[in-house]
Amino acid sequence: MTASEIAEALHGAIDDWYEAQRTDTGVNRNVMTVGLIMCEHMKTDFPLAEAQWFSGSQIRLLSGSKISKILARHGETRPLASEGGRTSRGSQDLARGFETAINSSTAAASFADADQDMRAEVIKLLQAAMVERIQTDFFDRQRLQIEYRSHEPTSTAVRQLLDAAGDRGGNATGAVAQHVVGAALCLHYPDMEIDNHSYTTADEQTGRVGDFVVDDAAFHVTTAPGEALLRKCVQNLSLDVYPIVLTLRDRIAAAEGLASNFDIADLLSVRDIVEFVADAVDVPAQYERSTMAARLRDLLDIYNARVAVAEPDPSLQVEIPDNLG
Repeated sequence: MTASEIAEALHGAIDDWYEAQRTDTGVNRNVMTVGLIMCEHMKTDFPLAEAQWFSGSQIRLLSGSKISKILARHGETRPLASEGGRTSRGSQDLARGFETAINSSTAAASFADADQDMRAEVIKLLQAAMVERIQTDFFDRQRLQIEYRSHEPTSTAVRQLLDAAGDRGGNATGAVAQHVVGAALCLHYPDMEIDNHSYTTADEQTGRVGDFVVDDAAFHVTTAPGEALLRKCVQNLSLDVYPIVLTLRDRIAAAEGLASNFDIADLLSVRDIVEFVADAVDVPAQYERSTMAARLRDLLDIYNARVAVAEPDPSLQVEIPDNLG
């Protein structure tokens, strides 16, 4: 068997072991770290035997630094675990389950007969597949991280949220911008029902005149204002609806320039998303710090609840800082 063929067969055994650990809340990090390290033991010790990988008190090699090195070999530099769970009883049981799955694989004999170079190639393939699982089940599902510092303005926390989304790439910034504006409107108008649609739901599909409608105003949330948006604004005005464009600070000039091209610069409002959201927190709180903090917590709770309903990706939710009540 070639290295690829052996890896494919062993991968099937690892996949069965891995998926058996999945619960309604996902896969525990210890499953991921144990999988990476048990593959590492296979380079030199096979068939796997507990006496080789277990010291009597901990799983050998299972440490945060070792896990980081393996991840880095496959291009992943985000931190997974500081310690790796090497002394936990749960990790030991996981390692025993891994040993059983691999040793009973149809490719076990072929791997045992392979020379060191082929074993290294097989392990490389197996760990690459495990890193992909980790990226899908851990890194890509991690909530957005922000810090709260009471001496900083609310706008700093909102900007952190958008920046964290930007680091994700793709359409995360647009989705987060839409939902945090929706949350701000809910916070500001608690007795009003504010629409909550998936970011990918087009206005045309729902007959909406904007992302959100409050009385006679249509709110358009965008990270990249373009001519299509301004056409919607023109249509709003023809319906006697007041268009409000919410965008990133560095895109405001572009939006205003486009509005001038459409001769509607004096008929719409263009605002910074961050400041709009921050005002929904700060102005009703009358800039009293403890009240601002409480309203920011409410905003983030509303945001998470709206994302949970509208989006299939839970990683768009925000991890609420412990010091925010």
